[in-house]
Parts: sequence; C-alpha cells; structure tokens
Amino acid sequence: MSRLSKNVIYNLFGQGLLLVLSFISVKYIFKQLGEDALGIIYFTLTINAVLCAVLEMGICSTTVREVSAHFNDEPGYIRNFIRTASLFYWVAYILLAVIIYFVAPILVDKWINLKTIDAVTATQVLQILGISALFALPRSLYASLFRGLQRMEFNNLIDVASTALQQFGIIVILIIGGGLVSVAYWIAVSFGIGVLCYLLAARRFFPWQAFMLYYYSAVVRRNLGFSSRMMFISITSAVQTQADKVTISKLMPIGLVGYYGFAYGAVSKGTLLTGAISQAAFPSFSALFRAGDRKGLMTQYQKLQDLLCFAIVPIFAAIPFAVLPLFSYILNADTARLLLLPTTLLCVGFYMNGTLNIPYVFSLAVGKPGITARQHFYDLFVTLPATVILIYYLNIVGAGASLVFFYVFHYVYGLPRICSECLIIPVWKWYLHVIRIFVLIGLTYGVGWIILRFLGSYSIPYLASTYIGASIVFLIGAYFMIGDELRESLLQHFQSLRRLLINGF
Repeated sequence: MSRLSKNVIYNLFGQGLLLVLSFISVKYIFKQLGEDALGIIYFTLTINAVLCAVLEMGICSTTVREVSAHFNDEPGYIRNFIRTASLFYWVAYILLAVIIYFVAPILVDKWINLKTIDAVTATQVLQILGISALFALPRSLYASLFRGLQRMEFNNLIDVASTALQQFGIIVILIIGGGLVSVAYWIAVSFGIGVLCYLLAARRFFPWQAFMLYYYSAVVRRNLGFSSRMMFISITSAVQTQADKVTISKLMPIGLVGYYGFAYGAVSKGTLLTGAISQAAFPSFSALFRAGDRKGLMTQYQKLQDLLCFAIVPIFAAIPFAVLPLFSYILNADTARLLLLPTTLLCVGFYMNGTLNIPYVFSLAVGKPGITARQHFYDLFVTLPATVILIYYLNIVGAGASLVFFYVFHYVYGLPRICSECLIIPVWKWYLHVIRIFVLIGLTYGVGWIILRFLGSYSIPYLASTYIGASIVFLIGAYFMIGDELRESLLQHFQSLRRLLINGF
C-alpha cells in the first residue's frame, strides 16, 4: 500500500474517532450546566480560531511544503526552519495570552448576551479557555511536521488520545458535581498535554536542537513570498468561516451560539475524509511537482478529485438524516427541529468546500497561493457583508445559507483561475463533473427526503432505511461516473483486501 493511501486511512480513522468523541461531553455539559455554558465554550473556541489564524502566518502550510521537499536533502535548513517557526509561534502565544486575559471582561460586558451565568464566572471561563486554546498555535506547527513527513499516524494517534482524555475528564468532573470553571481548567490541562505529546513524538525525527527558539533571517527570506500569501489566506478564511458564529453571538442569546456551534462542529467533523485526503495529497503533490512529473501529478489529481467528490457525499448526506434523532438525544427535540435546516445548509456548504479542496491543494503545491489569496480578499467585500445580512434577516438559517453563498462565490471567481493557471484544463469540464454529481445527489437523497415528507414520518427506522436505500443507488451511479484511473485503483485495493482476508482465514 502506498504512503498516500496509508495516510488517507490514518486520517480517516483518526478523524472519525474524533467525530464520535466530540459528541460525548456536549450532552453532559448541556444537561448539567445549561445552554449558556455550552455557548461560552463555543464562543471562546470561535474567538481563538480567529486569533490563531491571524497569527498562523502561513507557517503550517509552508512547513508541510518544505519538510516534504527538503527533509532528506537539506536537514540543516529544516532544523533552522523549525527553530524560527517555533520562535514566532511561542512569542505569538504569549502576546495573545496577555491580550485575552485583559480583553475577556470587556467581551463579557459589551458583546455576550448572558441569561443564566454571572459575568464573573463567564469572564474567568473565557480567560482559562482562551489562553489554553492558544496552544493550537505551536501544536499546529508540530502537527505540520508529521504531515510533511507523510507520517500522519502520529497526528491521529495523539489527537484521538488527547481528545478522549479531555472528554473522559469532563464527564468525570460533571458526574462528581464539578462546575463550569472546573471543566474549563481540565480542558486547559488537556490542551497542554496534547502539545507535550506532539513535542515528544517529533523528537523521533528531529533533534532537540530543532525545537530551541532562534531566529534565522535566511529562512524567513526564503519562505516570505509563499508564507505571506498563505498568511493572508488563513486570516481571511478564518474571519469568513467564523463570522457567522461571531455575528450570532452579538445579535442573539449566547445559548444560540452553543446550538449553532455544536451543529457547525458536527458538520465540520464530516470533513474527516476531505481532511484525510487533502492532508495526504499536499506533500504528495509537492514532491511530484518538485520532481517535474507533470503526468504523474495530473493522474494523482484526477484520482483524488474523483475520490473526494464522490466519497464525501454519503457522509454529508447522512447528517441531515441523523439530526432529528441524534440532536434530540444530545440536546432536545425542539432544538433538533430548529437546527435541521441550518445543518442541512451547512452540509451543502461543506460538500462544496470538498469539491474545491483538491484544486486548492494543487494550486499550493505548484506554488500559486496568490490565486486563493486574491479570492479571500474579495470575500471581505462580498461574502462577509452577505453573511451579516443573511443572519440579521434569517437568524441561524441565514448562518447556514452564508456558507453556501461563500463557496458559490469561490466557484465563480477562484476556481476558473486555478483551472486555467494550475490544472490547465477548461473550467467547463470541472463544472460539468460537479453538476453531474449534484444531479445524482438530487435523484437519490433528494428523492429520499421527498418520500419521507410524503410518508409524514421521521422515525429512526424510516430515516435509516431511506438513507441506506438512497446510498446504495448513489454508489452504483457513482461507480459508473468515476474516472478509469480511480476505478482501477479501487479494484486493485479490493483485490488486495480480498487476498488478505482469504489468507487470513
């Protein structure tokens, strides 16, 4: 099995386990601490996501690109790169931690709409979670090292283990009667443990000297062009993708931030296959491009694009079918009905993101991040105002719709440039490929929902049988629509698995 295939499998299983683990503590927090507590936690994580993106500085993407291309032939340069990047991130962590500590009381007083939690407790929780969640900065750097090495079993093992520990600790604290502040402290400890685990695991491939903070101007000059464009992409992307939750936190009670944040988090975990494939594709594309293998690069692109566009459909299609029973169990029935349409719109938006993911990664691998950077610049003037307007008039339904609008705009502007300048294919071929998939989705899952609406029953047996039937029909149609390269690869993997099972028995 190739390294690319192994990394896809590692990412898929790792992110799948994280999806399951993410549901566990939410039920306990909501039932025992209330909607304000859930809202405070999701609001804090939203603010931190924006702050981390602002100071991510494009270093993570640059790290994957440089490590995958130069780990073997320039080990000294890679060591200096890590030391310089570590300096940036740890300094950024300290600065942001100080800012969050002093800004937290202002946010609680001027921005958040509390209903059941007092301002003092909310401020303390915001400070604890805000400062500890900033560990995402150095953690993302260390995780990028393993992605660049194409050893993603380490990322997933650490992420799953640390998340499981966090969820287990939260449940234990709540069972023994602990409050929101105790939960916040435990989450902070688990974030720190995760960073430490990454650092210790990285020691297997890099000497300790590589993690001693130092500044090398030559490293900065060498990567400034690519990193600066990636930094702009990270900042503007975070602003746009978090704008819905920030807007909700201002216009509506903080509890709705928790509800929508939970739905958004659940749907975003559906990108487990998107992330698994794109994270494995980036170093693979980068290595092929550096080797000058254009034919191999395009073959790899065609297979991964087909795989991603078809394989993620059953994942995102399953979420609307699961919303009513699952969200009713974790939250309550009224909230589940409230979240059904916004969650469905989020699924459409995240699927559109999946169709764009491989072309985006391809453009980065061939050294043209400027296309996406310009796209995100225009987003600030087109999609960001649209997000605020949609939420103002349609509440959380508008928040889900804003994500769909965001990617429609990317279909219109950024994609044609990637097709012409990077992939060198007619954009109409790309559009036709995706339109055919959307038609197949409508004829399978769309018809399934129409049947459920006609029957007037949304019980678990009806939902499950309809989803399974639609998925079978979709997968049959997908098999005849995928390219020859992917079909041959799937048949080879199936035959290998069959031989393995036969030999095993």
